[in-house]
Order: sequence, then C-alpha cells, then structure tokens
Amino acid sequence: MFTYYEFPPTIRGSIYSTNLIESFNKTFKVNMRKKQQFPNEEALDRYIVTQCLNYNAERTGHRHRGFVSCSDTLDSMFD
Repeated sequence: MFTYYEFPPTIRGSIYSTNLIESFNKTFKVNMRKKQQFPNEEALDRYIVTQCLNYNAERTGHRHRGFVSCSDTLDSMFD
C-alpha cells in the first residue's frame, strides 16, 4: 500500500482502476467468439499473441489520463 502512495496523486486513480484490463479482456473475448475452433494448441497460441500485438499497435502513443502531466516524476522513479 505504501508503494501506491509513492506515485503522484494525478495517476493514482488510473493505477487503482482496472478499466484498461477490462477493456482488453472485452476486446479479446469478442474476437475469440468470432473464431471458435483451433486445429491445435500452437494455432491458439499464435492467435492470442496476434491479438495482443494488435491491441498494443492500436494504442501506441496513447497516454492514459494524468500520465502526461507527471511523466518527469515517473521517469525519475524508474530510472
């Protein structure tokens, strides 16, 4: 809990929230329903990796609320 309070107040709500994770899971489930059968486990693995890469590519450069204003603080925390 103390680690949470070391982060700047402007991003604590974003860190605490699970909205990003829930959004990814919803997108993933919708795409999984479209493709219901996989010939083997390797095909399923490739499909999952592709979905994750596509999700990341769509959100490249996207900054979550509050992170732009405290990017210097975060850089100093993780350098």
